[in-house]
Amino acid sequence: MKRPGSRLVVISTAGQGADSPLGRLRSRALALPNVKTTGGFTDARGPALRLLEWSLPEDADLADTKAVKQVNPASWITLEALQEQREAVPEMAFRRFHANQWTERESHWLPAGAWQTCVGIPLFTDGEPVWVGVDVGGDKSASAVVWINSAHQVGCEIYHGDAGVLDCIDLIRELANRYQLREVMFDPWRFGQAAQELEQERITVTAFPQTDVRMVPASDRLYQAVVGQKLTLPDNEELRAHMANTIARHNRRGWRLDKPSLEQPNDSIIALCMALEAMENQPEPVQVIGWL
Repeated sequence: MKRPGSRLVVISTAGQGADSPLGRLRSRALALPNVKTTGGFTDARGPALRLLEWSLPEDADLADTKAVKQVNPASWITLEALQEQREAVPEMAFRRFHANQWTERESHWLPAGAWQTCVGIPLFTDGEPVWVGVDVGGDKSASAVVWINSAHQVGCEIYHGDAGVLDCIDLIRELANRYQLREVMFDPWRFGQAAQELEQERITVTAFPQTDVRMVPASDRLYQAVVGQKLTLPDNEELRAHMANTIARHNRRGWRLDKPSLEQPNDSIIALCMALEAMENQPEPVQVIGWL
């Protein structure tokens, strides 16, 4: 009002959720009397508000780099750069920051049917190497131990109640006696003391804090393994329920596995995430080529 004829110009990539300030502004614009959409371009006009939006249509192929380029009119954004980003960042981050598609803060983390295609009969051989993930929940949650071999065969046990942490310890000891237990990854929040006991028994244990720095890449690793049908998962009803409880929570670093509430446990999925991270993120073996 201080300057007659002044205008506010807002430039942004797509946001998250219709309830955000930008989301509400966009909703107002899309409700204007004159809205025209051609391909990935929308022009909404009103007496005092206008929206120009370049956004890849929901039914478009995200792998079609030329289509993504059409919603990136800036001349310095090239096909090569978009292709590089498609491979470098998680899908939800690419949709939002490069395809300019609006995403929710929370969403289901797997395509429909992807989990079931991996369900089979996991096969383990005594003495073979296995890697373990353990996640101990609180009073309203569950405790889970998940182990995986180099062939991506998955085993799982889920426990309940205050004695869950003791059950997890006993199972890890059984696994150590039966297999070559290479590493146990654990959430230090509730398993710190137990991990010290296992370490005294010469079991390799590694803390895996549930921070975004660790969980964002580990979540994407598990997503790729399920969608790529690399895993053989047990036909475990509770494990499947934990999968259904799991959501993808988005933030500035990307997306990570999470649960919507304490009443909807997903501890076995987090344990699976850690076990896969331990197995696939092993350091390269050192090869001695000579002596000095």
